[in-house]
Amino acid sequence: VNASRQETKLMEECDQLIEIIQQRRQIIGTKIKEGKVVRLRKLAQQIANCKQCIERSTSLISQAEQSLKENDHARFLQTAKSITERVSMATASSQVLIPEINLNDTFDTFALDFTREKKLLECLDYLTAPNPPTIREELCTASYDTITVHWTSDDEFSVVSYELQYTIFTGQANVVS
Repeated sequence: VNASRQETKLMEECDQLIEIIQQRRQIIGTKIKEGKVVRLRKLAQQIANCKQCIERSTSLISQAEQSLKENDHARFLQTAKSITERVSMATASSQVLIPEINLNDTFDTFALDFTREKKLLECLDYLTAPNPPTIREELCTASYDTITVHWTSDDEFSVVSYELQYTIFTGQANVVS
């Protein structure tokens, strides 16, 4: 009966752990998908900006090529001056220059490390009672109405308290407290 109860309790506890892991996987997965959408939007905007720069630059180059074909020197100087001013304005306002492209946008904010959790799950086992402490008799003292007991514990468990039982030896009978 006790074994069946323990098996049932084990199944319930493991099911709860699995449910928690599945919930966390869903939450983290949603965050990653949202991050992916944001990054794709940024990348699409960067692509659009680059296309605009290419279109502006291509237009400027076409006009420059057309002015170079001009045979009328006066008209060439007028168009060249206009094109030079447009190139200067475009350069000053960074319309011709390639916009900043950030291809190194990674998912570093989503770095996952399950090392600790894996170790905890691998160490999952029955709880066992801690080993009893070792009384260090050389450090124990007794005087009139005071007894001081020193002990050490080699156990890895954190023990909050120990129960101390003692026996008073009298000439007639032993009294246990």
